[in-house]
Amino acid sequence: MSNKHVVFGAGGVIIGLLAGVAVGGAVSESRMAEAIGQSLTPAQEASAEAATSTQEALARLEERLGTLEQAVNDSKVDPDALTEGVRASTEGMSAKLDEMQTALSTKISDTAKSQTEAMKTALADISSGIEESARIAASAVASAGGGGGSGSGGDASSEAMSASETAELSEAMGVGQTAIFADGALRVFVSRLDAQSGSARLSINGEPSMLGAGGTTEASVGEQTCAVSVMALTDEGVTLGSDCKGAAQQQAAASEAPENGMKPGNVVSLADGAVRVFLSSVDDENGMARIAVNGVSTQSVAVGDSVDVTSGDQNCTVTVTGIGQGQAAFEATCG
Repeated sequence: MSNKHVVFGAGGVIIGLLAGVAVGGAVSESRMAEAIGQSLTPAQEASAEAATSTQEALARLEERLGTLEQAVNDSKVDPDALTEGVRASTEGMSAKLDEMQTALSTKISDTAKSQTEAMKTALADISSGIEESARIAASAVASAGGGGGSGSGGDASSEAMSASETAELSEAMGVGQTAIFADGALRVFVSRLDAQSGSARLSINGEPSMLGAGGTTEASVGEQTCAVSVMALTDEGVTLGSDCKGAAQQQAAASEAPENGMKPGNVVSLADGAVRVFLSSVDDENGMARIAVNGVSTQSVAVGDSVDVTSGDQNCTVTVTGIGQGQAAFEATCG
């Protein structure tokens, strides 16, 4: 009950008593005072009780507000600390992403470089085999023609014949047939042909060999070293070529091998990797090396001579420093 209601009630009682006194006129002042006191006592008690209840409610409310304020203070987040934490997390994530991107880029670059180098070496091998096949074919045609053409200078066939008078070509051979070279000392048996993939399985004096069109391999026949090449491969069969060099023709091979020399078919990396030299073939007698520098195109370079090549933003010079025993050595400088 509110204090306002109590006051209004007491007032009503007093007004009623006064009105009764006025009407009756017989009540004494003492009895009036006693009556008023008896009438106000319940109202005073009710007012006191209401005030006590209100104070208790306010105390409980204040206690709850204090508890709530403490909880808010305890759970308050420092904006600076929160910003710093978010920034640190973002920087850490960014650094991790950069690290992953760098590692991925390096891996892709290394893989691409490895594949490119492997392709260059393979193409250089193919180029070397085709070159040898062409030389054998030219020499064989020159031998079959019986010499050079008209004119004092001769022609390419006569030059090829002078380079090798032992080159031979077979007819188109089918599976199960044998091509005979070097007066019967070299026998090449055709065991399988695959015209679609362009490969032939051969047995060269009993040694198995798989060659593709234009491919070349070597076989030792007594004191001779013979090259065997697949000149052509069609549905009709495989045409084989051979060129044998005797001891007299290989006299230069007895010369001393150069320091750090390498044999044909190998690649050497020079000038901190800026230059890669693939050795296609070596001509000991004439002191020539056929090489491919940072690519697949080959060129013949004499011992002591140099070739220029560009590697990135560098200008490099590759020099043939030595030739001997079928090997060649190189050095390179870049600037």
